[in-house]
Amino acid sequence: MGGLTDRVWLRYAILFALITALVTGANIAIGSRGGGHLAANRDQLRKACDGALPYGDLQGLVRDARPGELRQHGTMLAPGQQSRSLLDCSLSWGGGNGVTVHAEALVSDVPQGMETRQILGPGPGGTFTAPGTTGRYGARGAWLVAECQGGLDGRVRPTTDLYVTAKVADGSAGAAAGANRTTALTGFRTAVHVANAITRAQRCGGPPLDPPNRVVATAGDQGEGGSTGPASRRCDWISPSSVPGLRPGAWATRGDAQDSTSLSACTGEWDPDARHNKGVAPRDWQITGVEAASWAGVLGRSAYDSYEREGHVPGWGAADGDNRLVDAETGADDDAESGAAEAEETDAGDRVDRVPSYLTRPQLALWARSVCGGRVTYHRVSVLPRLRIPDGETVPLGPERRAALSETAHTLLARYLGAVDGWPKTAGCRDTTVLGEVEEWH
Repeated sequence: MGGLTDRVWLRYAILFALITALVTGANIAIGSRGGGHLAANRDQLRKACDGALPYGDLQGLVRDARPGELRQHGTMLAPGQQSRSLLDCSLSWGGGNGVTVHAEALVSDVPQGMETRQILGPGPGGTFTAPGTTGRYGARGAWLVAECQGGLDGRVRPTTDLYVTAKVADGSAGAAAGANRTTALTGFRTAVHVANAITRAQRCGGPPLDPPNRVVATAGDQGEGGSTGPASRRCDWISPSSVPGLRPGAWATRGDAQDSTSLSACTGEWDPDARHNKGVAPRDWQITGVEAASWAGVLGRSAYDSYEREGHVPGWGAADGDNRLVDAETGADDDAESGAAEAEETDAGDRVDRVPSYLTRPQLALWARSVCGGRVTYHRVSVLPRLRIPDGETVPLGPERRAALSETAHTLLARYLGAVDGWPKTAGCRDTTVLGEVEEWH
């Protein structure tokens, strides 16, 4: 009997082990497939955020280990509820995967840096732009500005300007450059999709934005004589042959790659690494850097306000300017040739400024205003002279040098406005008025 009992228990043990293995295997298989929430989470993605999210761009981020977590509010979802946001929405699926979008009607400035160097600089976290989209991508995701020509509803103050941000989180992307580029593109495409959904719902009129199909890093390598591509071609007018007064030699030019109808920026630098410039040291006061930028609509107001907070504007409007008219067809400044003489008269009494050593980039800026594409547009150009100032000391700037800087700045503005491939020309800018100069060394 004992042997029979042992055989029975052995059979039970084998059966138990087999059942345990089958259950464990089933659990592993189910676990490898997730929690079975994939279909529901994808359906949630289609409907979330008032249907404003691009399903095709985001479906690859959806996970099924747990139900998606959705948070959303804004006047797009509850029209009778007052909210600063048209849409605030976040959707996450665990594992570091999710998307967050925000959209609001702009009744004040764009909450992003609009100064020339901020437009062109790399920014924190690595920055990209998307050609055809007015915006940037950085550590906080993508942002863009769009226009709702018929006006945005539900605002205390009327506005036609829409600001959208989108941050896409891909927990599997890591820190690889290619993954960052892909995430940036998805962020831009999400922001564009949300902007189009809002303008369509608001019946604003005007064509929708085109979703970008590529992004461009803002900090690209520069070759001898400048960078390449459409962005630099818009800035190729910057050269000593085009703008007398610039330091002779090879210059490297750089432009923003946004290809935007609302803003543009160019910089030019005398290139010490260029073959023809080797062994040459610029003298003090020779102009070795220039900037030129334009901002239309709300971007112009935002840029002006930013410079104004630093005391670097001639005044809002033309009241404080010299009211010179610039021909937008030829780019000619009627008074450019007499600019030096007028500046010298302004400096009557042989006024001598002292430029301190703590100023890293003293410059003379010149502001103008136009109508470009039917919108008020502000232009700013500046000339940056080379200076070597010992720590704690100052160098004098007398009327003659001040007049020379002024003349070059006015020539720079005229060339910028008249450049065939430049932004002002392609934007159809007209009725340009020079507003005044700003001495950025005080």
